[in-house]
Amino acid sequence: MVEQRGAPATSGRRDHLDWLGVLLLLVAMAAGGLVFQPPTQLLTDLTWGQLFIPFVEDGGRWLTPIGAVAIAAVVLLLLRTLTARRPLVDLRAWGRSLREADLVGATYLAVALGGVILAFATADPKIEVFSDQGWWYLLGAAIGTVAFVVHLRRAEAPLLPRGTLAARPAWGSVVVSFFVGTALIAALIDVPLFARTTVYPESQLMAALVLLRFLAALPVGAVVGGYLTRMLPAGLVAAAGMLMASGGFLAMSRWDITSLESWTATVPLVVGGLGFGLALAPVNAAILASTADAVHGVASAMVVVARMVGMLVGISALTTIGLRRYYAEQAGVPPVQDVCPAGTTRCSEYSDLLKAAGIAQEQTVFLGAAGCALVAAVLALVLLRGAATRGTPTRTGLGIG
Repeated sequence: MVEQRGAPATSGRRDHLDWLGVLLLLVAMAAGGLVFQPPTQLLTDLTWGQLFIPFVEDGGRWLTPIGAVAIAAVVLLLLRTLTARRPLVDLRAWGRSLREADLVGATYLAVALGGVILAFATADPKIEVFSDQGWWYLLGAAIGTVAFVVHLRRAEAPLLPRGTLAARPAWGSVVVSFFVGTALIAALIDVPLFARTTVYPESQLMAALVLLRFLAALPVGAVVGGYLTRMLPAGLVAAAGMLMASGGFLAMSRWDITSLESWTATVPLVVGGLGFGLALAPVNAAILASTADAVHGVASAMVVVARMVGMLVGISALTTIGLRRYYAEQAGVPPVQDVCPAGTTRCSEYSDLLKAAGIAQEQTVFLGAAGCALVAAVLALVLLRGAATRGTPTRTGLGIG
């Protein structure tokens, strides 16, 4: 009786395998492999070589008999997976999963964010900070934002569950995180660039080590911020951290060509790193304290996403403004023949003038980042007020538990 019960089970397992789908997959893989890497023996054979001759003159490798076989096998495999009772790959389940993932909402959000970035990225810094078509991109971003908000209200399974960010500290954490990102990217990108422009023009490693002073202080500030959030209001801790970051950038905006040669240049880097780290925990703690346990995952993700988006917008806007300053300074540089000795096309004096224009660009970026950090500090003080974060475990504030 054991054997009788076992036989149908084995047969059932075999029946579950879509043998036609397996055959189509093998044909598609074999034909596709021959298209990409045709063996020399087949190419030079009078009979089999005809499989690799294009149907039309100047046709590509896919417009050959073997390419047609590969394409047909892929098309038939797709049809089989969509129509079979037990397909080799259940694409229909994938479709249901994609609908549950709310690709429509993600598309609206991508349009909104992409429009803002393109508005600055399409400008010609030699002429303008904001391009003429930038207003159309902003209009598209506004339409995408409105569509995203409406979609969140109507969708059955929206990207962001309804009511998740209803509390002021909840959506305030997202806004603050956005401006933290716009300022943070200036340090990550422009500190090494400043080092390469001034004291380390030949060493990317040494320029990166300058940034390391900032990065080493950041996790220290994060731990300190986590402990302070247990005793002080989250808005106060975050605002203090971003004020430190703003002060650090303000000092960096006054760096000159020799500033990094002095130990004093380490001070604003460490202060800025500590400040950014200090602001991380209270922002995370505020959104966790203001949202339901069931949505803590997506709420924490929104803080991270907002910071990443802020970095994208920040690098677009601040770089455009900085390049505008660079070209303005470069326009005032006299011709090389007026600076260098006769018969030469380059000299140290002329290089110093160009380097000064590059320094002006970085100074402008740092000054803009200081403004973004200051905005983040003010918003943290206002929007995170009332978040019940005191007594929150440090690991929760840091977003690790």
